[in-house]
Amino acid sequence: MRKITDRIILGMVSGLIAGIPGRLINSAEYRAGYTDLRYNHLASSLFIPKNKTNSTEGKLLAAFVNNINVSSVGVVISYLLSATGRDKAVVKGMGVAAISWIMINGLVSNLGLKIKSKRPLSPILSLADHLIFGSLTGFLVSKLGDDSLFPDKEGKGENKLPLISTNDDD
Repeated sequence: MRKITDRIILGMVSGLIAGIPGRLINSAEYRAGYTDLRYNHLASSLFIPKNKTNSTEGKLLAAFVNNINVSSVGVVISYLLSATGRDKAVVKGMGVAAISWIMINGLVSNLGLKIKSKRPLSPILSLADHLIFGSLTGFLVSKLGDDSLFPDKEGKGENKLPLISTNDDD
């Protein structure tokens, strides 16, 4: 199988793929009544009034926002694994996703995004969704990425792509 050699594309692809189960799980949790938070509603409510989040435009906007979010987190995980190695990729991905959850549910909610839930289980389920997303993203980055993107254990770096290009031809 051909591997992805660009860190940004790798992160975007991995994040987009890993975001699918999270959305499906959140939808199932919402339908079962375990949570009153839908990621789509939250995403579109950043830009439009809540009463328009179920419109076609609101759903389209939510898809864009969610895809940008999971792609961005995927890129962060891709660069983290490029810097630190593929060992424990699932745990590293979970760590980045947990930080993302804190930023979205903690920091951003205090800046205007209304994430307050009436159900005490909602934040815990949201964290679980984010951890599943992060673990899957870390796994995908480690499997889909070309070996040249990651440090090797032996320290032989002749064929490795630099984490940050300096454009030096020396």
